[in-house]
Amino acid sequence: MKNIIVTGGSGFLGGHLLYKLTGEGYKPIAIKRKSSNLNNVKKIFYQNNQTNLFHNINWVDGSLEDLSRIEKNFKKGSTIFHCAGFVSFKKNEKNIIYETNYIGTKNLINLCLKKSISSFCHVSSIAALSNIDNKITNETNWFTFSNKKSDYAISKYLGEMEAWRGFSEGLQGFIINPSLIIGPGDKNSLFGRIVPKIKKNTIFYPQGGTGFVDVRDVANILIQLAKNNVNHQRYIINSENLSFKELLFLFAKHTNGTVPKFKIYNNIIRLFIIINKLINPYNKLNLNMIDFFKSNSKYCNQKIKSELNYKFITIKKSIEEILSI
Repeated sequence: MKNIIVTGGSGFLGGHLLYKLTGEGYKPIAIKRKSSNLNNVKKIFYQNNQTNLFHNINWVDGSLEDLSRIEKNFKKGSTIFHCAGFVSFKKNEKNIIYETNYIGTKNLINLCLKKSISSFCHVSSIAALSNIDNKITNETNWFTFSNKKSDYAISKYLGEMEAWRGFSEGLQGFIINPSLIIGPGDKNSLFGRIVPKIKKNTIFYPQGGTGFVDVRDVANILIQLAKNNVNHQRYIINSENLSFKELLFLFAKHTNGTVPKFKIYNNIIRLFIIINKLINPYNKLNLNMIDFFKSNSKYCNQKIKSELNYKFITIKKSIEEILSI
């Protein structure tokens, strides 16, 4: 990997990927918006006593909606880690969801084809796969519109289709579909925002569940797949499938807090969100979150484990480290 470019470098995954890359001696180019705050990325280096490595990153201001300002950084033979994405379930953010996850990826693929990029490493999402409650989803479960899909899920699917289109036109690379990414230092995601509330203890738990993976695993796997020159493959990146009850039990155990005992049904969650919106219209809760809490999704990780002989960080360990900060 000679010339490495990371999109979404100021994000949670992007920051951890940059930390891993610089730790291995690389000097990556990181694309960020001019308004992006780098404090959370700096904390990753600071908490690991590697602040000197942060200076090995070449930060470039730019937007995937207009690549003219960053095109000069894309050179033949470059490796692209496309981590940029926008996660939201708000209807009023529909435009930015599609602009970032779909149009931005489309523009990037076109530029990579134009510049004869060596490898395109695309971070998609398990939202871009089709799943059925209580059945295990694997890499062959292609997205369908048969069930109700969020704009986020559709945008990630469309972005992934652009990556597959690029592969069909000669671009080399691979796609990963991470489950819910967690880990120390996460502040802005849905999971990151509810951690402070969980730490205050709760006797209730939602009825569903999903897959979880530590951000450091996702960063490590991205680098390993790129080094192995993997081409035109897709991998689910998932450490464990947990119900939300099991997840809250782990939090309670490590905080000596209250063990959740009562299942809270979706109509109660709906009422809670509506009341909170009436009290504070600007809070980040919204009714589309109900679909997330009611689903019981499970994901298979055998393909990546067998090909890389990879051992995931346990979610128990991830939570211990999240709570230690």
